Amino acid sequence: MTDTDICNMALSNLGKGIIANMEEGIEDARACKLFYETTRREVLREFPWGFAHRIERLAVVDADIPGWSHAYGYPAKGLKINNVFSDANSGRYERYDVVNIGSSTKVIVANCSPCYADFTWDVKDPELMDDLFIQGFAHLLASKMAMRLTGNPQLGQNEYQLYRARIMQAQLQDAREQEPHTIFESSYIAARKGWDYV
Repeated sequence: MTDTDICNMALSNLGKGIIANMEEGIEDARACKLFYETTRREVLREFPWGFAHRIERLAVVDADIPGWSHAYGYPAKGLKINNVFSDANSGRYERYDVVNIGSSTKVIVANCSPCYADFTWDVKDPELMDDLFIQGFAHLLASKMAMRLTGNPQLGQNEYQLYRARIMQAQLQDAREQEPHTIFESSYIAARKGWDYV
């Protein structure tokens, strides 16, 4: 499976012919090239997919952010932070925020040290992607290209509905492969609720 294969699946959904690659000088290829990358990232951010799941210890950044004790560099290939925690073996998640410092530096701020991030990785290789994910991706790509390539807005709507249905199937299947995690309340909230645990 390649990015061109995914483009051809999307084009087929629109009743179009196949392309050799996205650099081909025809309108179908230009449309694929225009929408492919942003659509891929959009679908990856939709859900914490197992095939795109990463956990890394965060690197400390020298930044003073009011209200937070520590700042960390955003993972280089990260698309979305799902959780932050202080111990690699802990199921207790910490509060965090993602902020920009300077003109273009994105950091994660939290009140823990060291910190680990559970995040969605920017997967580009279709061979790593789940089959249902790819099918959903192709439908969303088709929905975005529909007006440009067919002039038919209804076809775009139909493809979007097919995307929603397929991606829900993919999420359900993916969730069944992942162990559920318990999110523990903070000790402050536990005390307010009258709970007594360590």
